[in-house]
Amino acid sequence: MRVEDLIFRPLLAIDRERHFVPALAVSWAASSDGLVYDFRLDPKAKWEDGSPVTSADVAYTIDRVRDPKVPAATWRQYFEDVAAVETPDALTVIVRFRRAYAERRFAFNIPIVSAAAYARSSEVDRKPVGTGSYRLEKWAPNQVVALRRREDAPPSSYPFERVVFRIIPDSAVSFQAGIRGELDEFYVTRDQVAAATASREFQSRNRLIRAPQFLVAMVVWNCRNPVLSSPLVRRALPMAWPRADAARRLYPPEGATLLSGPYPAGAPENAPEIQPPPYDPQASARLLDEAGLKMGPDGFRRRGGKRVSIEFLYTTAFPIYRNLAEILREAYAKIGVELVLRAYDWAAFSQRFAAGEFDAAPTGNLFLPPNVDPYPTYSSGQTPPNGSNTGFYRNPEADRFMEAARREMDDGKRLELYRQIHRLLAADPPADYLWVTDQYWGISRRLEGVETSPIGLFHFVPGPLGWRPAARK
Repeated sequence: MRVEDLIFRPLLAIDRERHFVPALAVSWAASSDGLVYDFRLDPKAKWEDGSPVTSADVAYTIDRVRDPKVPAATWRQYFEDVAAVETPDALTVIVRFRRAYAERRFAFNIPIVSAAAYARSSEVDRKPVGTGSYRLEKWAPNQVVALRRREDAPPSSYPFERVVFRIIPDSAVSFQAGIRGELDEFYVTRDQVAAATASREFQSRNRLIRAPQFLVAMVVWNCRNPVLSSPLVRRALPMAWPRADAARRLYPPEGATLLSGPYPAGAPENAPEIQPPPYDPQASARLLDEAGLKMGPDGFRRRGGKRVSIEFLYTTAFPIYRNLAEILREAYAKIGVELVLRAYDWAAFSQRFAAGEFDAAPTGNLFLPPNVDPYPTYSSGQTPPNGSNTGFYRNPEADRFMEAARREMDDGKRLELYRQIHRLLAADPPADYLWVTDQYWGISRRLEGVETSPIGLFHFVPGPLGWRPAARK
């Protein structure tokens, strides 16, 4: 995605405050009923071969995303109800929809591809033709991706002639390369933060930047499980373990920001009065009693004479999930619930999670583009294979509010609907919402203009396109 941000321009860009700003479209308008979107393209926009960007390219991009043979799940959901794409002239695109969707503008953050390039070559996915300020120069799998500034991109606006991404799977190797000054930007893991702070060599060459992530970490529950189908159980389990202490232990030195619902920390969509679940094993036990899960002589609860046992599916791709699993297993055992751990590699975990073949599973819901609409994740109509409601959560009242939010074109009214959804999901939780953690980056002192946003360090404008060589002292 970071390479894509430099090679392609979307129809609409998103700035650091999640506002829409011009990109390939210099202006746009939407009908009052939210069914028609009218765009005027930048007459100066050109593909890297010098040909103009036209409305035909936009129409082709939308058609391609809607093609079921194209793996475009991120974008297809936005265009499923397209009624027509009209191109009255080379610089005008009119997109008509059958249904209104209040967050539709996020659809047009999609990178636009060249219709002519796809007509010419079947290798265009490996040799992209873009509209951005950089073009692909070299792509050596598992080694390097190199971009070069386009000849028509003014150096005054884009001062770096080349941008090189090095593929370094080992974080320790990457960290040492950054300390030596071989990298201008690199990821710093939590256990490397203290070393970076104490290292004179690191500090002489780099700055340590802490950037937020626009995501929600959570443990999703499968509501088809007879035990987890009870809202009482799903309210009880989050109170059984000390999440604040766990966050400090798992994410040193400052821990993580605890969450209370389906939206990222700090997002205005959060209902301000809803707080993260408290650590209260006694209250958790009372709710389990109320749910009819009675303690057995062996220290575990029973349902219909059978021990209450939940399978916890996690991937070995993220070691921290194993640590979380052990914390939960120990805490659940104290309230009489058995947690059985099942570890899978990433491919097997992803397949089972997407199909909803689990009792409980940790995941991170990353909002890119930064659309926090909860409908795809929690609507009863979005269960597999139709959508991302992999926990098969069903709440008719929440469904009504989610549908209403999708139709509400007034920003203020839609914000309150999102907050009411937060309240409903707190009372009848589909998941144990955990936390969001910041990421640390080493940024060379050779760079200036590096900004963060609620979205993070990347995927907003200007983002890396606003980075500049530091002035010489």
